[in-house]
Amino acid sequence: MARWLRYTLFGSAAFAALTVIAIAILVHTVDAERYARGWLEEVRKATGRELRVGGRLALSLFPQPAVVAEDVTIANVPWGSRREMARIPRLEARVALLPLLRGEVRIARLVLVQPDVVLETNAKGENNWTFGGGKPAPKPPAGGQAPRRVFGIEALDVERGRLAYRPHAAEAVQLDVDRLTLEKRTLVEVDDVVLAATLRGQPFTLQGSMGSVAALLARSDAWPVDLAFATSGATASARGRIDWSGATPAANMDVRIEAGDPEGLSKLAGGTQIPTPLAVSAKLAATRGEQRADPIAITVGKTSAAGRVAYRTDGPRPFVSAELKSPGLDLSSGRKVKSVKSTRVFSDAPFPLVALRGLDGDAVITLDRLVLPNGVPLERVDVRAKLKGGRLDVQPIAAMLAGGTVGGSLVVEAAAGRGASIALDVRGKGIQAGQLSAALGRKGDFSGGSTDAAIALRGPGESMRRFMAGANGEIRIVVGPMRVSGLPLEGGGDVLANIADAAMPGRRRDPHTDVQCVVVRLPVRAGIATSQRSMAYETTKVNMVAAGTIDFRTEALDLAIRPTVKEGLGVGVANLAELVKVTGTLANPSIGLDTLGSARAALSVGGAVLTGGLSLLGERLLSSQTGDPAPCRTALGQPAAQSPAPPPKKSEDEGIVGSVRRLFR
Repeated sequence: MARWLRYTLFGSAAFAALTVIAIAILVHTVDAERYARGWLEEVRKATGRELRVGGRLALSLFPQPAVVAEDVTIANVPWGSRREMARIPRLEARVALLPLLRGEVRIARLVLVQPDVVLETNAKGENNWTFGGGKPAPKPPAGGQAPRRVFGIEALDVERGRLAYRPHAAEAVQLDVDRLTLEKRTLVEVDDVVLAATLRGQPFTLQGSMGSVAALLARSDAWPVDLAFATSGATASARGRIDWSGATPAANMDVRIEAGDPEGLSKLAGGTQIPTPLAVSAKLAATRGEQRADPIAITVGKTSAAGRVAYRTDGPRPFVSAELKSPGLDLSSGRKVKSVKSTRVFSDAPFPLVALRGLDGDAVITLDRLVLPNGVPLERVDVRAKLKGGRLDVQPIAAMLAGGTVGGSLVVEAAAGRGASIALDVRGKGIQAGQLSAALGRKGDFSGGSTDAAIALRGPGESMRRFMAGANGEIRIVVGPMRVSGLPLEGGGDVLANIADAAMPGRRRDPHTDVQCVVVRLPVRAGIATSQRSMAYETTKVNMVAAGTIDFRTEALDLAIRPTVKEGLGVGVANLAELVKVTGTLANPSIGLDTLGSARAALSVGGAVLTGGLSLLGERLLSSQTGDPAPCRTALGQPAAQSPAPPPKKSEDEGIVGSVRRLFR
């Protein structure tokens, strides 16, 4: 063996032996607790927070200096929700030896077992996770250098921890951590990340790399991110940099989100329903006071949208602007949803008005085609919206529907401190019932039927049920001549079919019905829609007129429908109902048929709400006006057209028809 090699091996062995002897001497002679508390004092100086150890505190020097502490607490800020920001049953800090010899505290690995940490903000926008040093650093002596105090963490392990985030005046969110590992890469300010956790009962993982915690706390202006997220049915990735130096973080990165199953993301989002399959890709770019997603592309199922979104923070309130275009958006998702029997039609789910109070904005959305959740297809949809001071103004709303046009506006008043309200004004013109029926999969049921509609309602804005219960305005629908083939009313359920069977004898035998007009004109006051012969239906054989109320507060129905056979059409009255009553609720209506003897009482009940009595409206409906030859004109409030009286007609039914007519005069 070469002489230099023998000397090298001998020297190395001697050095190792001396090191072991020195460590053994240190273990038996050094006051471990005093040194451990000294290191913890360095932590306190670095964070500016009181650090207490209520349990065992020990120091080990082999194989690496380490502090083990139990029942550790870190003080919270004075305005915090509890005294301690962090409670740690067990803490182990392994300290790097060589930096320690230079007066630097470098924790090679910090292990936290079952930590309980709370992060929170107050009304002033302050947070409890921004740490400041205790006493200012002493000035260096003349001609000398300042004393060094360096504190850093090279790696962090968390086992079975809990992190709660409590923003001011908002619901707290809790993250249960199964495992978290942050490990600093050599020579670069980047940490490798492995996280397995549960949020709102939904497990997820996060892996990749990001800037160091120290750089984050120092509000770095170029904090790197390269992370991949995964939960059941969904994945996401982000790659780029975040600027933490401003009042709000600004990201410059590429982001992708893909979701095939909505359950996982919906739980993480606090129950928000997320349509799937979903794909989002965006290029985020930041300038001073503005964050942009330009371009951004969103795909939901077979539909997609693209454009740009910007978020500005340089004004008195945050401002969001968006421009989105789409060749087609299908909100029906093409899936059959299992119907659930309900006692109410209008939902009591609250509208998300709080989201309208925290920012301003404007949006322009253009869609070549939009399919609503109920399957109704709209073409050339153009929507423009402005939001300012809690007021959402959506106008104009413009679209094409079944050969006609749809337009209108929506105004939502949601400013804090005032009662929320909604004003809805939607108007349709020239909508073809035949085309709409075909678009909904019932081709051939209708032909013609040019329809004009106007819905102008204003009411409370807390929920759809509250809106309808307090609504004021008018609902108006006018349908022109059309031919109804087969039995399409069965598509409207038993109620429409039963009314038609009772009011139109022979309907099921006829290959088609020629409808001359349909009119619905319902004034709505304080949630009650009232008809005073303002609902009418004319065919070539039978006219129908309705009176009564629809109470949107309780969804109760109290309607009376009076059918009248037209003369000279050979339709017998033996099976014709003198009166059809519709009662029950919108969700569960019921049909009753009255004879001539009970008609007067039933109609009086239907008009009681309007008149304050039991007879006035009923008597009017039972008067000669109920035999109006033009009930559609009457329903619209127009005078009946003058026409010469028809000559008396002799037939074997004349006696019966005449008796019925004379009874209702």
